[in-house]
Amino acid sequence: MGNISAPVYLCFNTPYSVLDSNIQRLIYTLLTTAQELLFGKKLFFDWQLGDNWALKSMDILDKDLMAAENDRKEGGSPGTKDQPEYVYRRQIVWFNTIGFLVLHLGAVYGMYLFLTSSMVLTMLWTMLVAGASAFSVTMGAHRLYTHRTFKCNDWVKALLVLGQTVAGQNCLYVWIRDHRQHHKYSDTVADPHNASRGFFFSHIGWLMVRKHPEVIEKGKKIDMTDIEMDPYAMFQKKYYKVLFTILAMLMPMVVPFVFWRETLWNGFFVCFLFRLMTVLNLTWLVNSAAHLYGNKPFTNDIMPAENVYVSMFGLGEGWHNYHHSFPWDYRAAEFGQYFNLTTMLIDFFEEMGWVWDKKYATPAMVRSRVAKRGDGTHCKYARPQLKDGGGDPPEAVADDETYEELFWLEERSTKTAERVVEAQKG
Repeated sequence: MGNISAPVYLCFNTPYSVLDSNIQRLIYTLLTTAQELLFGKKLFFDWQLGDNWALKSMDILDKDLMAAENDRKEGGSPGTKDQPEYVYRRQIVWFNTIGFLVLHLGAVYGMYLFLTSSMVLTMLWTMLVAGASAFSVTMGAHRLYTHRTFKCNDWVKALLVLGQTVAGQNCLYVWIRDHRQHHKYSDTVADPHNASRGFFFSHIGWLMVRKHPEVIEKGKKIDMTDIEMDPYAMFQKKYYKVLFTILAMLMPMVVPFVFWRETLWNGFFVCFLFRLMTVLNLTWLVNSAAHLYGNKPFTNDIMPAENVYVSMFGLGEGWHNYHHSFPWDYRAAEFGQYFNLTTMLIDFFEEMGWVWDKKYATPAMVRSRVAKRGDGTHCKYARPQLKDGGGDPPEAVADDETYEELFWLEERSTKTAERVVEAQKG
């Protein structure tokens, strides 16, 4: 006890025999009570603060994990005498946890300054930078790079990479790898932000704990050859820390100071922290709320759902049941223009000749998926639910012109086609 200099750390890392049992029970009671008051057992994930943490040292835990990993490598089937069944223990990364707490507190203070002392130009500038960086994530990192749903010219690609840097959501390479892994192993232990572990984990908790071994193992197998051949993505990966410091931190706070004499204090808390954490949390809602709340008209046996509120604030990324059903569709939604500003921007860029070869699911594909796997809530193709749960679904309802117009898939004009050819040559 005489060597304890960091109580919070050592209470989880000191062997049981060192700490008095009464102190341990007190620590455990305080932590579990705080969990119930702050988070709740049903909505958020179980922190497992019982015998996994307070009554067992991290040294022993690490040895158990290493032994299980070695057994798995040596062979044998899980649950047999050769290899005991692997049990995952969550390990909190306190540096990340405290860091996110500080960042959010700074963002709350930044929101206060945004509403009370910021100049009007600073408020407009903050919203402009936030919007540009958010579009760079939804249009660039997500629909262009991760899913390859359309093609664009080099200057659009370069702007999207720079904008994604301003968003501060890690380098593009890591973002794409995690999202491709998320789709391949959606809501399983190999999913980086597995929504089956609760709202808090899928929203931000996954960044506060050690990765599950399956996440690390499966992540190494994600195909990233196309990204490794992209000069813009690899340049950003190589110089990400420098680019982030310049573009995400200094640029947003220096511009108001230089051009309209806003204070650097407001520039830091408003243009950097408040803007950064707002965009981050809106992005995280796609991983959390859009996987837990909403209907599933296209694929009923997956967690992603159609969430109109996430779509409203997430630039069209909340139509998640459709997106996981047709991830290669550039609209990321059945109705491309419905609360989907990202789709509108892509279509505008196509009209200008800067974007081409957009991929999308046809109405026939959508109708087939709804009839076979939907939950019966689709506005047009909904099928009556069979009481006994068996049998083939009835024939889908025929299309009508009004419904087809909602897909917003007009043929590209001759003028647009000519611009595309010019852009490709350039």
